[in-house]
Amino acid sequence: MKVLSFKAYIPDCILVLQGSKPVLEFFSFFPNCPVIATDGAANDLLKLGISPNVVIGDMDSFNPSVVELRACDIIQDNNQENNDFEKALNYALKQGYSRILIWGMHGGDFEHSLNNTSVLWKFSDSFSHITIVDSMARIAIPVFFDMICEECVEDEIISLIPFPHATLTTQGLQWNLHDEVLELSVREGARNRALGSNVSLFLKEGRLLYFCESRFPGIPLFTENPSYTLKG
Repeated sequence: MKVLSFKAYIPDCILVLQGSKPVLEFFSFFPNCPVIATDGAANDLLKLGISPNVVIGDMDSFNPSVVELRACDIIQDNNQENNDFEKALNYALKQGYSRILIWGMHGGDFEHSLNNTSVLWKFSDSFSHITIVDSMARIAIPVFFDMICEECVEDEIISLIPFPHATLTTQGLQWNLHDEVLELSVREGARNRALGSNVSLFLKEGRLLYFCESRFPGIPLFTENPSYTLKG
């Protein structure tokens, strides 16, 4: 069983994709954190006065000369088999980064959002912590293990979106599941609510995205608690 808490710490890096526009307030929570931007997202960051540490992609939508006087590494990768998100994730892995935040996975073209979600799951077990941020209000966390969050707020909206399916039991939600299946195009788990501070998920099989309210500057941190068991 993994325990989810929210701590104010600096992640290993922030990946910025060309989805929803970046927000300056978000980056103010993580000073000196390395920022890896895909080439399209780099333009949006520069407009905010944020200089990414790395810009990666095929440079089809970015002119490297705009950062030639800044401390910014330009990595041109013309491989069309991988999209820019995958290139950024591979770069983060090569740097040994383990705890990452991802901004901008959604918000662009719909097919990009779907493709980015597929890429996310391809790398989901390659990092110890992945947090997806597309607004200041909500975050998503890939989950493929039993977990408990003891820092929920009563009536907090919790969504459980399977990819593509998950069999699980939950505790602490308004509409609990009892060894039931969530499956894309059959039954999803959007817009549930926490009854109190504790919400538990016991995954028999499968994987899902756990959506909840953000707690910036706190970000998700998982720790092990092998003694926790299913109650009732």
